[in-house]
Amino acid sequence: MDIVIKTADSKDWQLIQKLNNQVFINDKENDDDLDMDWPSSEKGVSYYKKLANGKYGKCFIAYLGKIPVGYAALAIKDFGYRKSKYVEIENIGVNPEYRSQGIGQKLIDSTIKWAKEQKATKLYVSAYWKNKRAINFYKKNGFYESGLELDKKI
Repeated sequence: MDIVIKTADSKDWQLIQKLNNQVFINDKENDDDLDMDWPSSEKGVSYYKKLANGKYGKCFIAYLGKIPVGYAALAIKDFGYRKSKYVEIENIGVNPEYRSQGIGQKLIDSTIKWAKEQKATKLYVSAYWKNKRAINFYKKNGFYESGLELDKKI
């Protein structure tokens, strides 16, 4: 079966919510501060609706046949102090049952195409330090380390 990447539309917000919740479940081991209720919260639902209808950024959904198996949520990122125009991959995920089948690669390819249409010259993504699988995936796709996020409990 072929992998097809489609642009989300307003009726897809619950599908994006479900796919993003899988990312939350995967990331809870990397972030003890992650609010596991956020995907179903009022703020979460509002985010998914804006993302799905294109008012916030862009969202791609990957389908294997008729099965939604992954997604990428994108937004223009304004650093202010940097010269390049950036598109941020705010979140991206592939259902664990369908990983290592080229789905993430197709989502990255669609991301690059959309970013170029926005006249962006760089992509930005943040990954958890402990999430070596994600870091390796991004590096395999040409991303490089450009900074380090640090937290301090007080």
